[in-house]
Amino acid sequence: MTRTLRPRSAKSSGNSTPSLPPSLQRLWACWRRLTQNQRAKAAAGALHRAAERGDICGYLGRRRIVHPTRGRIPFSLYPYQRRLLTSRAAQRIVVKARQVGVSQFIAGEALFLAKHLAGVTVLFVSRNLPAAQHLQRMVYRLMESDPNLPAILRQNDAELVLGNESIIRSLPATEDTGRTFAATAVYLDEFAHMPWADRIYQAVAPCAARGGRLTVVSTPYGKANAFYRLWQESGLGTRAFARVRIHWSDCPEYNPRGYQLDDLEERRRVGEQAAWYRAQRPRFTDDQWAQEYECDFAGSAALVYREFDSDLHVGRFEYNPEWPTYAGQDFGYVNPSVALLIQVSPSEEVFVIGEHYHTNRAVSDLARSVYLPACDRCQVQGWYCDPSGPSEMAELRSAGIPAVGRRSTIEQGVLAVRKLLRPPGGGRPRLHIDRRCVRLIAEMSTYAYRDGSDHVEKDQNDHGPDALRYFLVNHWAGAVAVEPLSLP
Repeated sequence: MTRTLRPRSAKSSGNSTPSLPPSLQRLWACWRRLTQNQRAKAAAGALHRAAERGDICGYLGRRRIVHPTRGRIPFSLYPYQRRLLTSRAAQRIVVKARQVGVSQFIAGEALFLAKHLAGVTVLFVSRNLPAAQHLQRMVYRLMESDPNLPAILRQNDAELVLGNESIIRSLPATEDTGRTFAATAVYLDEFAHMPWADRIYQAVAPCAARGGRLTVVSTPYGKANAFYRLWQESGLGTRAFARVRIHWSDCPEYNPRGYQLDDLEERRRVGEQAAWYRAQRPRFTDDQWAQEYECDFAGSAALVYREFDSDLHVGRFEYNPEWPTYAGQDFGYVNPSVALLIQVSPSEEVFVIGEHYHTNRAVSDLARSVYLPACDRCQVQGWYCDPSGPSEMAELRSAGIPAVGRRSTIEQGVLAVRKLLRPPGGGRPRLHIDRRCVRLIAEMSTYAYRDGSDHVEKDQNDHGPDALRYFLVNHWAGAVAVEPLSLP
């Protein structure tokens, strides 16, 4: 139901100039002449300055929220809420456990921005209509404890319009959400679970380029979604997001004795002794718990390489002339033709130091212009290929590239990769990928089995992983002949 109220002062409504001293009236007139983009940049700068002074934390500390079991209580900010509120980052991505107060933080920051900075537009985008309405109602509950708000011109489940021309809108995800709104601040809530996520992100991302702020928040939902890609790419430095991880043990509600401990394992150990953990943990399967509370992206049982973790297996690895260099090759034309440059250390750790993805180019062309220069530059000793391409291997050999291919099963290659990602018996990983190999990293994260089967889904996110397994089953061919790939 829409509630439209008359402004508290007729002089503060509509397009008229508020009743202000002459100096402030001139500033107001200048503000009204700014474009939406100029207002967004000015508002973002003002928000950062207010956050640095601590105004936003002080303001929210005087508000009251509705606790699910304790009713209306003071908004006592958790440490991670304070860190988010005082962050200067224009783009933030937050992976979180369930029910840790992030929605309260979103609502509070939006209200502070709308109250204190005239003419801004704040946009919430949620996965469905009930979730969108829930966020908007959180704003209204905070407003109930603030007697000094600007005039309220419109208030309903989708929109709040204040007399200072600031607006807070809350929308469900649709194919066109975000395309018609220029916003100062955008919050994408539960983005991993959001339909049309890629289209929505494309629509709202320019707000940050115009000087506004973009915040993406979600619990994990496996790796085959836009949220994981943004998280992964921000960790690799290809996205400008500040990353925040809020584990269940960080929450004072869940871990009252240990939430301030710095070490995650110690913090978890103390939390596991608490009443909340002992009551809640038995209600979830391992996969459910990993996804909902451990901030674990590997919760999708369909992933082939659940062991792969970009934080663990990806880094900066330069070419080492003291180590032998090889290549793994998956042939393609419309699908990409992929060659990976790989080095093996004296302790037989595998380092992928380069990738070459090309479409719509013949192998003979790639051999002359791409692969042969790579062979000369890195002294490649073996070029291990997809054995189903004998004619392509012949073209590589005619160009002077040492191409060979040995037949093996997909399962043998997958097992070889897994043993390097997580060696049997523990120990540090033996597979390392340079962060510049962005397409291989993305495919390792999303390579999946077919629904309801143990068969790998071919022709989908598999070209780099295929090139990697062709290298492994050829390089350790003798071990493969003895058993299904037993690496030294």
